[in-house]
Amino acid sequence: MNSKKFKFNLNGMEFTLPNKHIQTTNWNGEKLEKPIIRMNQAATAAVCKQYVQKKYPKVTVMVSSDSFSMGNSVSVYLSDAVGNEIDNNIVKDVQAFGNQFVYGSFNGMIDMYENHSKENQTDSGTQIDAGTKFLHVNNRPKHASLPDVCRMLREMTTTENYVFGKLNIGEAIEKAKYFGANENNINKALKLMA
Repeated sequence: MNSKKFKFNLNGMEFTLPNKHIQTTNWNGEKLEKPIIRMNQAATAAVCKQYVQKKYPKVTVMVSSDSFSMGNSVSVYLSDAVGNEIDNNIVKDVQAFGNQFVYGSFNGMIDMYENHSKENQTDSGTQIDAGTKFLHVNNRPKHASLPDVCRMLREMTTTENYVFGKLNIGEAIEKAKYFGANENNINKALKLMA
């Protein structure tokens, strides 16, 4: 039985991706001499998440990817389990790791995205084709995720960071729902905060 995933090593770490991200034939269907790993936005998001989970197991990581006309993007969200910021050096490290899958950058001086040729390969020499246009690594939890709900409820009940001021827990729960938090994450957040 054929596996639907393949493994590769990069910087001494093992990563797994679905087979759709490895190209073994050219566009005419002829077998390539060496396969190529195509790091589109979905592959970049998956590998960045695995990188954080392996290197920083205490950091909560969430990723999302999107495609749009003329490009794609990946967002990586980093926090602790209850939504606090993490050490900025970790954010910089994850950004540096992910940048190897980004094929260019936006040049504001000429209002144009410029492609950069990057030669990248796995530890065993398999070519990696950078296919991500934008990568954003955020030192905050993903909106309305469990860590973000913890952060919202904590801040709403202990600070005046919000325009409506400090709230009691019942009011904070209603505001969190208004901001997109679901019941499940609210209940889990309340247990974490107890």
